[in-house]
Amino acid sequence: MHQQQSGNVLLNVLLILMFIIIAVLIYILAGGPMPTFTKTPTGVQSPEMQFSDNKNLDVVIAANTGEFSDGLTNPDFSEQYQLDEFGTGVTERDIFDVDINNDGRRDRITRTRNENGTAHFYYQYTIELNNNGDFVDITPAGFRTVEGAECALQKLQFVFRPEFRVIKISRDWDTSWDTPTPATRTVYTISNNQISAETSTPLKTICDVTDLFE
Repeated sequence: MHQQQSGNVLLNVLLILMFIIIAVLIYILAGGPMPTFTKTPTGVQSPEMQFSDNKNLDVVIAANTGEFSDGLTNPDFSEQYQLDEFGTGVTERDIFDVDINNDGRRDRITRTRNENGTAHFYYQYTIELNNNGDFVDITPAGFRTVEGAECALQKLQFVFRPEFRVIKISRDWDTSWDTPTPATRTVYTISNNQISAETSTPLKTICDVTDLFE
């Protein structure tokens, strides 16, 4: 008796499966699409990275890649110039509008590249505060690079976060351009709308001061 009931159940299941298969075949022959069985993806999508207008971002990138950056990126104005017949003069000028004293007004930093017809050149920096539309030059003396084909004797790096500061690493010239001499790291900060040296630290003897920037 039990075996007869099990056989009836199995027969009913087979009949149901047969009816389902026949129904699917009729549906397909009538022009319906083939059924697909896909797994719904699970998980959380990674949010997109958001970057603020941070001019110090490239300094971080440059530090990670081992390349030097002076911290000034994405100029608000940029222009190139023709040198004279001797290859001397200003070759480019970039202007960066950024608030450096946190008064809500965009101040101005100008970087000018100067060539002298040799393998040596320099960048001159000018820092101006926005005083209700009038720009006041507060650049300390010596805010320029000293660079050549062999070594750089002086370079500057601008940092804007968490607060504005300028790092200058320099060394004296000796018997030749590529003669190593002791370097000095000077950090400039802004206070009362004036930029002044806050710390000065002696560093090791070196030829190219670029190698001493972190």
